[in-house]
Amino acid sequence: MTQRHGARLFALAVLALLVLLMAGCSSESEATPTPTKTPQVEAAVNTPLPPTPTLPPTATPAPSATPVVTPTATFTPTATLTPTANPSLLIPARDPSLSPFTGLRPADPAVLRRRPVAIKVDNDPAVVPQSGLDKADVVVESPKEGCKTRFTAVYQSQEAARVGSIRSARLIDLELPVIFDAVMAFSGGVQPVRRMLYDSDIGDHILEQALNGSAFFRDPNIAVPFNLFADTKTLWNVITKRGWNQAPKPTAAWAFSEAAPTGGAPASRVDVPYKDMKVAWTYDPASARWQRLINGKPHIDKVDGQQLTAADVVVLAANNVDTLILEQGTVMKAGPCSNRSVEIQLWGEGPLKILRDGKVYEGKWVRPERHAAFRFIDASGQDIPLKPGNSWWEIVPMDMKVAIAQ
Repeated sequence: MTQRHGARLFALAVLALLVLLMAGCSSESEATPTPTKTPQVEAAVNTPLPPTPTLPPTATPAPSATPVVTPTATFTPTATLTPTANPSLLIPARDPSLSPFTGLRPADPAVLRRRPVAIKVDNDPAVVPQSGLDKADVVVESPKEGCKTRFTAVYQSQEAARVGSIRSARLIDLELPVIFDAVMAFSGGVQPVRRMLYDSDIGDHILEQALNGSAFFRDPNIAVPFNLFADTKTLWNVITKRGWNQAPKPTAAWAFSEAAPTGGAPASRVDVPYKDMKVAWTYDPASARWQRLINGKPHIDKVDGQQLTAADVVVLAANNVDTLILEQGTVMKAGPCSNRSVEIQLWGEGPLKILRDGKVYEGKWVRPERHAAFRFIDASGQDIPLKPGNSWWEIVPMDMKVAIAQ
């Protein structure tokens, strides 16, 4: 009995030791969860963002994940990029009465002294049609995870009482506020993206709803998270109280012309084959404007029910790199429509198509470094002038085939 009892005690001791070892191994192997999508307000308010290295203002961000192919554009600018000397061009950098983003002279010149605001607007099928996009000076559509796109709408010349649905920021929003010298407004974001935004040179002029709830409003008739909106007048009031509302110093350096420039090829339609929503623009000679379609149907603004139009459609090709940041969930998904955040490398240069007046003009966009002039140029390095009015940018991957019909 004593021997068997001793053996049993020894067996129990071995079993207990194994249990403890297994528990320790399980604890060590458990992965730290990646932050989920938009942070809760309480977490954002009470938990300070951990410090990370600040990106130098003039540095070119490095790719976040896989190596990329250097853009191969057909056009080579002249060695020194100098502003076009054509006296018929409208150049806002030389005429402060012109909007730097539309080339128009607003009825109230005072609007040109207010700080632009860039608002992150969703493009999920659940929120179409959106509100207020027709009042933006420039709307930038860019790819994001899941084969979808999202908008960054830039306002200065006009006010919009209802803009939205407003959603979370993406990595492209590290670049666009610099180009427009804009205050960035969005709902929230995953922690790595938020950290990069706040630690960058735009970190001191951000309006995140999670930290500035009173600057935004929710529509109780729309389901969360698609019910967040903003009134640009309210945003500008908040910006003024913060001491941010000053005349912008954008790096956008565009020329405009009332008449279509020489050259170009006839164009009546452009198709941008984003995977989730197929975008097309058709030219309307009667209004001399481009009309937007999504999945073959007119894309309208919800406020007035009118089809969205643009004086200029600008197609910019840039390197798109899937990073290791997860925008959705905690497990990385494989495939072309993964949940990995997309870094759009809007620096350096890349191919460009400008559609205006029923024509397409090809060239390249150039942005030598973060705070350098962002220009649209032709093969000789001269500015390709935009038509005065609002613009829509379609940012596409380098390998996307954009079809243009005559």
